[in-house]
Amino acid sequence: MIKITNESEYEKASERADEIYNAKPGTPEKKELDELLKAIKEYDEAFIRMLKENG
Repeated sequence: MIKITNESEYEKASERADEIYNAKPGTPEKKELDELLKAIKEYDEAFIRMLKENG
């Protein structure tokens, strides 16, 4: 499981997701892409929550 904890990790994950975006189903890259997208979404949601709480 991938966990993004800061902006630098977020940027790296986004870049990697862009690189392997067209990964074929059943490949290790597709599994990695799915995990990256899930981690990116979780980070985005946490960031938005934080902005709402502090805004």
